[in-house]
Amino acid sequence: MLRKMLNNVSNNFEQALASVAVIAIGLSLWIDRDYFFWPPELTSTMNDQRIDIVILLLGFCLLVSAVTGNKSKFWQHALLILCGAVIFTLALTQLWHAFLGGQMRMAHTVIGDFVIFCLIVRAAYKS
Repeated sequence: MLRKMLNNVSNNFEQALASVAVIAIGLSLWIDRDYFFWPPELTSTMNDQRIDIVILLLGFCLLVSAVTGNKSKFWQHALLILCGAVIFTLALTQLWHAFLGGQMRMAHTVIGDFVIFCLIVRAAYKS
């Protein structure tokens, strides 16, 4: 059984790698309660734990889908679309912070998010 799961991860490597990255991002956002700071009127909304939990759940579901061999193409595609939308939105939000908020320290996270988005697009293309 473990061999089959590892074979599934190997066959769906981009999806598995992207899902682990989405889980790490969701966990990081959940731990850091003050990550988003600009504009000040939206900080409580953008730092909401419920959003972070949704990101974590999407990552876990995408990982489970990859490990089980993507038995349902509908769920695989739905999860890839949702994770891609979340990561792309997160990248745009961080880009917004970097330029409009004057915090270029977020530039490297924007690059990382776009790389993860490319992994998700590649996984969707291969499926």
